[in-house]
Amino acid sequence: TQSSFYAVKKACEPIHIQLDLSNYQVDVVNTTIAPLSGLLVTADVYTLDSKRVAHMEEHKNIAADAGINSMKLDLASFLQSGMVLVKLELHDPNGKLLSDNLYWLGAESSSYRQLDHLPAATLMGTASSMQIGATVHIHLELHNTGNVPALADKLTLLNATDGGRILPAYLSDNYVSLLAGETRDIEIEYPAASAQGAPQLAVRGWNLKPFTIAVAPAK
Repeated sequence: TQSSFYAVKKACEPIHIQLDLSNYQVDVVNTTIAPLSGLLVTADVYTLDSKRVAHMEEHKNIAADAGINSMKLDLASFLQSGMVLVKLELHDPNGKLLSDNLYWLGAESSSYRQLDHLPAATLMGTASSMQIGATVHIHLELHNTGNVPALADKLTLLNATDGGRILPAYLSDNYVSLLAGETRDIEIEYPAASAQGAPQLAVRGWNLKPFTIAVAPAK
């Protein structure tokens, strides 16, 4: 699956947090028919070596089928010294994550060359599967165990026996980026008849050495 699919999927989620790149304004969009109150908007700014240099948060209410402005980020001083990563999160009053977004930002095009020197990331994954009817369901927990961000990590579902791809496969998310210490849960489904034996997951990324994750049958 192309990365553009997951980018559009993220952009079109019914409740969405985003950064206006023209002025670094954080916006919240609610395209559902229900108003939302007591939302917590957070924004964290990190250097490429995972140092958090800024944190902002704000409580907001939003009407149904509406968009609102939240805080505005002052990134100019941070961008002078290099690229930054901006992590946005939107939580409901009970702490449930409703939406998140991650941006890689540089002051100019040449700033992004710093990504070529990003140290290798370290990820660990555990996956288990369960067959329900004719469909196999895989739950994957992907964890960044290192101290540098892991960018644009792509998952591919394979047959463990011959390394061939299992298709079709439906992933809840892909091309994911994980900050240091961050964990992501991903759900995968595929028709049982599409596989030949046990499945495994191949993982590759911008600054990640490719590796595979075995999928264990659920107990």
